[in-house]
Amino acid sequence: ESENVFEIFRLREKDIPVENFEIKSKVMSLSWDPKGPRFAVIQGEQGRTDVSFFKIGEKILPIGKTLTNKKCNCIKWSPLGQYCVLAGLNNISFDGVLEFWDIGGDAPTLMNEASHFMVTNIAWDPTGRYVCSSNTYGGHSVENGYNMWNFQGSKVFEASLEGFIQFQWRPRPPTLLREKDIKDVKKNMKSYTRDFEIKDKLSQSKASKELIEKRRAVYDEFMTYRRKKEKDLEVLKLQYSELRTEVVEEEYVEETVEFFMKEEVEPASKE
Repeated sequence: ESENVFEIFRLREKDIPVENFEIKSKVMSLSWDPKGPRFAVIQGEQGRTDVSFFKIGEKILPIGKTLTNKKCNCIKWSPLGQYCVLAGLNNISFDGVLEFWDIGGDAPTLMNEASHFMVTNIAWDPTGRYVCSSNTYGGHSVENGYNMWNFQGSKVFEASLEGFIQFQWRPRPPTLLREKDIKDVKKNMKSYTRDFEIKDKLSQSKASKELIEKRRAVYDEFMTYRRKKEKDLEVLKLQYSELRTEVVEEEYVEETVEFFMKEEVEPASKE
């Protein structure tokens, strides 16, 4: 077995201390969480690999247990950190397995496992909400196209494109907010959420009001039509009664028509 020693430089600490980090197996890939003090290592041999996650604090410590026997040769982190995709790129023996992991807790959490046969590329969108897996013509000449997933691993779109060459996300423009403004937004997120909920309810109330008015108009139109027909029926009754020589008891059937107006769900009160 090969042995790998990494040197971790703490650039923000006095005198830039260096810490050695050793892995006693062949390392195929090492990738850093772009937004957190974490990194991932793929180790082992091609076709039989293990994946380990580590967090840097006062010491370098593993995050949970090593994931063993994984069909992957690549780790793609969300640009916002915490979430990543384990994928086996350009390797038919990996069966295009895609694993979506959350590394934000005390141990890695598998959110979903999917597959994209002959996958050659993985690309996160700049917001970290979606990720695209693609099979390009440069890697394989068959089944070219791309699949779109959300960060939890649910497929939201797929497309097959013969001769498909490349997929790229439109760059996310830089925010116009200052760092101080962003901190204020995060700090007051609950109040902003409450304001938006109020606006949503007002919008829904407006839509409900329009729907009720529309249904009321249909109801009034029907009742006008019904009253007209009832008057026509009374005229016919008089005409028939003049023609009849015997008394016939009339039978009436009363019907009640109900229609849905609005539904509201109120939370149970806490006593």
